[in-house]
Amino acid sequence: MSISEANERDAADYGELIERFVDRAVSAAQFEQQYVDLMKNDEALHPDDVFAVLDELFSEVDEYFSSPEASAAERRELDEALRQHAAAALARLQQLGVLG
Repeated sequence: MSISEANERDAADYGELIERFVDRAVSAAQFEQQYVDLMKNDEALHPDDVFAVLDELFSEVDEYFSSPEASAAERRELDEALRQHAAAALARLQQLGVLG
């Protein structure tokens, strides 16, 4: 397996999760938990440009917090902001050619 094939495989899990979130197949809370778990258990050595995208999105996920006291409108706004960051990360990963 070539290095680029390994990078595509390693990034594919991220791409699939991000795409499911952007497509609204998973909630922001589910995405947050799954993305954190994926990052914590990732032992792959990603190229610097790919890691920068994944790490930047991790920072956004880490900052995401929807307080139980927040109104429905506030929660939707937070969810949509995170979804926009995820969509931008997905586009950058696609531009880098690591999602197949």
